[in-house]
Amino acid sequence: MKLPTPLALVWKSLDGLANRNGIEIAGYIAFTVMLSLFPFMIFLVSVAGFFGNTRTGEDFLNTVSLFAPPDVMKTLQPAILEVIQNRSGSLLTIGLALSLYSASSAVSALRLALDLAYGVEETRSFWWRKVQDFLIVMVGSVILILTSVAIILGPWVWGIVARFTFLNPKDQSLWHLARYAFAMISLALGIIGLHRVLPNCKMCIRQILPGALTTTIIWIIAASALPLYFGRFANYTATYGSLGGVIVTLMFFYVSAIIFIFGGEFNAALMARVSKAPPPPNPEVQSLPAKA
Repeated sequence: MKLPTPLALVWKSLDGLANRNGIEIAGYIAFTVMLSLFPFMIFLVSVAGFFGNTRTGEDFLNTVSLFAPPDVMKTLQPAILEVIQNRSGSLLTIGLALSLYSASSAVSALRLALDLAYGVEETRSFWWRKVQDFLIVMVGSVILILTSVAIILGPWVWGIVARFTFLNPKDQSLWHLARYAFAMISLALGIIGLHRVLPNCKMCIRQILPGALTTTIIWIIAASALPLYFGRFANYTATYGSLGGVIVTLMFFYVSAIIFIFGGEFNAALMARVSKAPPPPNPEVQSLPAKA
């Protein structure tokens, strides 16, 4: 039975995700992100606290909560808030070094997944890729801080806009809607940037956009559905005890990585359908020699 075009694209994307080691790579991405997240966020919050006050760090955490389910923030927030009170230059240095190393490994895994999805061979030198990894982490940090500042200044901007328009400054519903829209647009732009820079092939925005939008939409749905799943169907605290929150956080990163890789596979399936080209090959598996 021939599937309709949208379902055929989804099926090919899922097939590529499974056959090109996307599930396994997503697990490695989840581990490296978890490994780098604490020093990375501690570094950013410590920078905010070092030049400002505790309130600045709390505002930053409130901004980060827009991108993660409540169960994940319950795991991350206590440890990070504890560090805010202990601001030191050595903590900044150690946090920066650990976050750069671990986060760069996550970026390398994302590059590998996209190279496999698009069926390209990595020919760039190891050192160039490492420099690119570090630059992506640093640029991402700056963008995250600027996004945090923009969202924190949002109520002040909203008051000015309301003063010169018919809007009620006490009505925060539109502001909350604009805040979430801004966060999702920032997420989509970040995904587009990763698809544009990481794989060893030149792609235009028109080729990247379908997968980036698909990733963003599915991620929004997953971020809304996972708290419901964790709250009603899966009791990780009963199974893992005090580690339940860590497992929930790892699961969130794992699902997010799968969704990101699926976006690359979706782009590859769509481009193959448009150009009538065969899909990217699956990784070759070396078989053992037959016994005589």
